[in-house]
Amino acid sequence: MTTIVLGQRSMLKRRSTTIRVLGATWQVPRGFGRAYVRAVADDLSCTHLGRSEEADAAIVDLLALVGYATTPVQVALWDLPRRVEAVVWAGTEVLRASDNPIQRHPALAWLPDPPWQGPPPGEGTFSGPTGTLVR
Repeated sequence: MTTIVLGQRSMLKRRSTTIRVLGATWQVPRGFGRAYVRAVADDLSCTHLGRSEEADAAIVDLLALVGYATTPVQVALWDLPRRVEAVVWAGTEVLRASDNPIQRHPALAWLPDPPWQGPPPGEGTFSGPTGTLVR
């Protein structure tokens, strides 16, 4: 049985919350502890049930909604912290884009900047590049 425990926030320069995942301690942005715990539980349950391809596809789809292109094969190679961080960040960006008054997750350092925001002007609706590639 996996236990995930929320801890007290540490006194870092950028406020954070401590969560324990599979015996490891993670520092996550303050206000996002429960979202990380839910994302970890979802990812681990999909892996346990043999549905990791579905979890990979969901991460690819979430990142595509905010302008990043990746593949399920690439996502399958990511470690658990990166997968969970991508889900929480992309999920909050999608919710924020729909004018919901929510706290914004800090930008992820490992994502290239800036994300794709549509085709170049004058090229037509379906022309232009795809999302910004995540490496």
